[in-house]
Amino acid sequence: MQSDDFFHQYPFFYGLMVLLMLLNACAPQPPRTSPGHINTSQIPPPKNDIPPLIQQKPFVPPPTKSKALLETYTVVVDNVPVDKLLFALARDADLDIDIHQDISGTITLNAINQTLPQLMARIAKQVDLRYQIDGTHLTISPDRPYVRLYTVDYVNLSRKSRSEVIVATQIISDLSKVGGSGGGSQGENNSTTEITNESNNQFWKTLEDNLKAILASDSTRDTGNKQAQVIMNPESGVITVRATHKQHGQIQHFLDKVIASVQRQVLIEATIAEVRLSDQYQAGIDWQRISGDFSYTQSMMRGNVGGAFYSFGYNNPNSRFGNVSANVRLLEQFGSVKVLSSPKVMVLNNQTAILKVVDNLVYFTTVVEINETETRTREIYTTKINTVPVGLVLSVTPQISQNDVVMLNIRPTISRVIDFKEDPNPALALADTVNRIPEIQVREIESILKINNGDIAVIGGLMEDVIDQKKKGVPVLSQLPLIGDLFSYRDDNYAKTELVIFLRPVVVKEASLSGDLQDYRVYLPNPSQPSPVAPTGLNDF
Repeated sequence: MQSDDFFHQYPFFYGLMVLLMLLNACAPQPPRTSPGHINTSQIPPPKNDIPPLIQQKPFVPPPTKSKALLETYTVVVDNVPVDKLLFALARDADLDIDIHQDISGTITLNAINQTLPQLMARIAKQVDLRYQIDGTHLTISPDRPYVRLYTVDYVNLSRKSRSEVIVATQIISDLSKVGGSGGGSQGENNSTTEITNESNNQFWKTLEDNLKAILASDSTRDTGNKQAQVIMNPESGVITVRATHKQHGQIQHFLDKVIASVQRQVLIEATIAEVRLSDQYQAGIDWQRISGDFSYTQSMMRGNVGGAFYSFGYNNPNSRFGNVSANVRLLEQFGSVKVLSSPKVMVLNNQTAILKVVDNLVYFTTVVEINETETRTREIYTTKINTVPVGLVLSVTPQISQNDVVMLNIRPTISRVIDFKEDPNPALALADTVNRIPEIQVREIESILKINNGDIAVIGGLMEDVIDQKKKGVPVLSQLPLIGDLFSYRDDNYAKTELVIFLRPVVVKEASLSGDLQDYRVYLPNPSQPSPVAPTGLNDF
């Protein structure tokens, strides 16, 4: 009764309950699943558990076993027979000893806390003996000659180089005597400067002579006995020497010095630039204006003509050896800069290298021979082909010291064609033929420089006046004879240029991309990148 009174009292709740029951009856039923749906009992369990993440531990090399310290001895003796001293040392060192019967002499020695090899080396300097320690056995024998093989890694090559620089002027004139009888005399004025450089590099021949000089004794020099003590085999790089133990020590020391010297090499970077000077720098480049990271050194007086030598030390924390391109950019404040060539050459110590980038210009010379007979005159024409190199030729010979100071004998030659001249041979004029011969301008420097490793040397002061002749006019009309100049005008530009040569030697001790040549890795192809695919559809020949 109370519930009925509740619904009569609150009819809103009664209608809401009826509405919810109707909505529940109209709701769609969920789909029935199959009996085997998501049956975990039918799924086989994994065979193995998921392995844990692999964490790579830093590699720690095993500790190296420290070498056992050799036992030291203190020996103080005065005029003691050598055999007794050796027996005492062998007894204290707990070694078996064999001494040859020819070992004799006395020893005076004061050695404190020295090892057995050190003591034996000092004893061998006083008495001619040779020792050998084999485990627990010490063998003493006379220091007689024995054979030992040495290996020298050097190319089997003999080189000769020769260069000449000749500057000659000759003036010949006819002079008449003043107040004379009408006769004439010929005057001549000559000026010649010649520099000749010769290099004769015979490594194996020189090495053989030096080794024989080390092994030669006073008796062999006096008697002239040429016993075969040194046998050279340049093809395999093996030297066989028969000498005493002391002499072998001298030979080993000598070979170590020679091999270390001849295997030094240097990378020489040269940049040849031509500066077209602006109007305010017609006297040449003002090297005093170049400052900043450069330390400036001038080694001789400089004028408008002639050559001058400058040296720069470039301090750049981002580069080990400086930057030549930075020097070229600094020259742009004096005018427009044109780089003519930038060669790089690597050469061994005291060897001559030549870099040649030229065009062989061909021209012809004609020789006319006239044979006259009673009935006729016969002309024979002979043409000869000539070539002249035009471009850059760079020859350099370095000497590298132990302190990486490089002394260079360098000769850069730059040549170019400035004009063509016609051959004035009368026979060519009669045949209505013109033979044009090139006129070559040569700019050349031959000098010996001393530069520190990585420093930049500058050779400048080679100035030249340049005239650019241009003719402009009305097409066709300006080409007419006689009246063509009325329809054209000339535009001639006068300028002054200065040739500057930058040189930077870099001593290379490890010639590999992971060593001293790692700065040049960027110029090589990357092997990790795929090579370009060749286009298809082409015939293979």
